[in-house]
Amino acid sequence: MKDEQFQNRIRILCFAGVTAVLFLFFALITHWTPACGDDWVYAVGGKWNNPFQQAFYMYQTWSGRYLSELWGFLVAPHKNLWNILNPLFFTCIFLLAVWNGADKENRLVSGLLSAALMLGVGNRVRMQTYTWIMGTTYVIPLLLFLLYVLLLKQWVFTGQLKQKWVYPLMIVLNFCIPLYMENAAALLCGANLLVLLYLWFRAKPLLPKMAWLFAAGFCSTLIILLSPGAAARLNNDNAVFRSLSLMEKIGQNLPYFFEHTFTESRIITVALLLSFTLHSLSQIAKHRLLMVPAALGLCGIFWNNGIVHLLAVLAFLAVTICYEEDEHRRWFLVFTVLCALGANAVMLVSPIFDSRSSLYTEYLFLLSAVIRAQSLLSGSRKARCTAAAASLLRLGIRMISYYDIYHMVHLINIRRYQEIEYYRARPDAGDAWLIAYPDESIHSANVQEGDDTHMYYFKEYYYLNQDLHLVFYYLKDYTAEAIFAPKE
Repeated sequence: MKDEQFQNRIRILCFAGVTAVLFLFFALITHWTPACGDDWVYAVGGKWNNPFQQAFYMYQTWSGRYLSELWGFLVAPHKNLWNILNPLFFTCIFLLAVWNGADKENRLVSGLLSAALMLGVGNRVRMQTYTWIMGTTYVIPLLLFLLYVLLLKQWVFTGQLKQKWVYPLMIVLNFCIPLYMENAAALLCGANLLVLLYLWFRAKPLLPKMAWLFAAGFCSTLIILLSPGAAARLNNDNAVFRSLSLMEKIGQNLPYFFEHTFTESRIITVALLLSFTLHSLSQIAKHRLLMVPAALGLCGIFWNNGIVHLLAVLAFLAVTICYEEDEHRRWFLVFTVLCALGANAVMLVSPIFDSRSSLYTEYLFLLSAVIRAQSLLSGSRKARCTAAAASLLRLGIRMISYYDIYHMVHLINIRRYQEIEYYRARPDAGDAWLIAYPDESIHSANVQEGDDTHMYYFKEYYYLNQDLHLVFYYLKDYTAEAIFAPKE
């Protein structure tokens, strides 16, 4: 008994250590990243205007994402505040992923796996959401949705939730999540429909309460979709896409669906397929038909093809429904995979399908991989040790990769700030030469010729003369010596 208690304490301490390291790591890379792109716009707008009025103005003229707009005007002017909030958000997402996907016995291993996969998202997703103030508008609804999934899991799928205060919280979450992002709204409504369908067959007494949750989310979704700003933006900026038929829209976005759902996030896709494939292989002695999905899974692991990945995931969904023995795990796993696919499927009819939109899909696939891994880890110390070692190795490799990128960004920050100070003191210099950040490092850090909006707000943000002509120059090599070398 004492040995078991000692081991539990060791696991808790190790898990706390992983959590602390992850928080500090995100704090470091957040601190090293400058405000970029739309951050300048919202920082200037929020600094000189009432943030709530500005957000309402944007609701009327540009976007129905009231809470996202409000976030920009409130936080972008205060980067030091974001330096604290961003690592807190990702630490909470990490904890929610583990609590949603793992039992107490496997939380340490699942924590290492989750941390490794968090740093394994697609490169453009990292740039557009991990270290971009306005990209955090995608991160916050992810955090809230994972919290909602945890409450749903305990209330619906396991029946362990009894506290009366939780239901009002779920109502609030259903109202707030859609006001951040359109695809987050669609994800929430789709998730609620799946739960309603599940309850119809398995727990009808819970249907009325679940229907009220759906109603709250649906009403909030109507608020964002029917906003004057959203309609104006669609008509003005995306008139050509709006004129396409439904099938033409889907046909145009289908390649992006396969890219952003599977091939771009190679590490998470492989982890998902590997967890399902190993589980199927472990059950082949009982069910010979599992050879087919296992073969598909192996093809997807070694062949980065979106169609093969989709077929494998659908096959594993069928396997889970037919052969998963743990009933709670079966339906919760089906729920997370369908939500992951649906979060990107809804983007097939969107005029803008960028990498950052797939953040929800990547994290729900991450969660699905963690859930599926539980059946392989439970009761097997050898499996837990192997998974922990592999996850720790992958985590270390990814942390080194991230460190290299953001340390380079930090050095460029120092150089660029020196240059900005030089031209701030010389407002009549004419041409202002500023070092550019390399492509695929951080999002929208350089201003392109012809981008008058960002050019204007960049100068306002850094108090530069609007008459200066900014030239962003690239280096052949971004070593410390090259970055700080005198300009010729």
